[in-house]
Amino acid sequence: MTTPSGGPPSVGSSNSTGASPEAVAAPDQYRRGGWIELLHNRRFLLLEASGGFAGAGYAVYSVSVLFLAYGITGSLLVAGAVLFIEYGVYTATFLVAPLVDRARDKRTILLVCYPVQVAAAAALALGIHDGNLPVPALLGLVLVLAVGWDFLWAVFMIAPRIVVEKRQLFVADGVSSAIAVGTTVGGYAGGGALLFLVGPSGGAFAYVILLVVAALTAVPLSLRIDLPPRTTFWETFLRGWDSFRGKAGGSLRGFAALETLLGFFAAVPPLLITAVAYQRFSTPSAVYGGLVTAFSLGGALAGIGAGHLNPRRGVGPVLVVTPIVAGGCVLALVPIASSVFAVGALLAGAGAAFSVRYTAKYSWVRGSYPPEQLGRVVSNLYFFTGVAGTFAVLLVGLSSGVLSLDRLELIDGAGLVLAGLIALAMPFARRLSF
Repeated sequence: MTTPSGGPPSVGSSNSTGASPEAVAAPDQYRRGGWIELLHNRRFLLLEASGGFAGAGYAVYSVSVLFLAYGITGSLLVAGAVLFIEYGVYTATFLVAPLVDRARDKRTILLVCYPVQVAAAAALALGIHDGNLPVPALLGLVLVLAVGWDFLWAVFMIAPRIVVEKRQLFVADGVSSAIAVGTTVGGYAGGGALLFLVGPSGGAFAYVILLVVAALTAVPLSLRIDLPPRTTFWETFLRGWDSFRGKAGGSLRGFAALETLLGFFAAVPPLLITAVAYQRFSTPSAVYGGLVTAFSLGGALAGIGAGHLNPRRGVGPVLVVTPIVAGGCVLALVPIASSVFAVGALLAGAGAAFSVRYTAKYSWVRGSYPPEQLGRVVSNLYFFTGVAGTFAVLLVGLSSGVLSLDRLELIDGAGLVLAGLIALAMPFARRLSF
């Protein structure tokens, strides 16, 4: 989750990053590596530590809550409702982004949101443990946790651009992916183990602990910016859409259209993983954590590779190829459904493709807008992805009694491949760079 520096992004030129004129980038702006330099950046390490603990907690939580939601009814409907709430709330991040952009020190938002999430996660854990958690209460707590993530997500999208230089954005995402190997993947693996040994309440209690640690880690972190917007909330909100208007906003409008199509199909795999564990294996609680871990591990390792290669001048080709790769992996799930190792390998491949695309997309955005504008641009862009994803998980949940799992996999895989082919046919998408 990240973003960048200057004005509306320039398409097709690696020497320009936006409306604000800049000198031609020196050759070392595109060099590979740069890990050691970044690892001496104390603010970046604190940021990653806080985000890592929170991300690990969310990973443990997501394993538990989806498994619990599916188990309540034995169908994808309630699990789809959980994701529908989450994606729907995340889509509304563009409404809170002006508040985040206007904050002089973004750390304040972390120190307010973390405790609220701790309280909601504790209520969820106690309700599951006591066996007294009706579906409306479950969905209500999911809503509170998701709203907190709206603010946190906006902060973590802005923060890398505050604490690292533009030339380090790709490697910063690579370091983030490296940390995610031990946090997010560890969260999924730990969540799966807790699910098997303790039940869903174990993951919820772990979420509480990890959120507390994330909050404590954020205390010494400074995320101050010098020139936050001084306009009113409404003026700040409206100016956040200026980057999408006029000739200069053509690339963002085209990109938003592409994100809408891809966002629909990219939102479905988490539901497919849940259904695969329940419908194709006799011990779903033993298999589910491993499948989710494979998906996340593939993404984390691929993110490290993308960060090291630093493909700033090749963002477009990355955005074209990765949906096709992910779609191929989803399509291949159908004929090898009975092998947990083969399914895990394909999910790792899909996770890798999604991760590389995510890194490239947000590195491009971060490299093109200043920190004081970044939260709004990223959140407004995500609005299109979120709307499509929210509709997708709701539709899948409602259609689960009509369409077989094989049919859902075929539709989703074909849709991802189609999104990649459409991107290939769009000249601006092929030439994206920063």
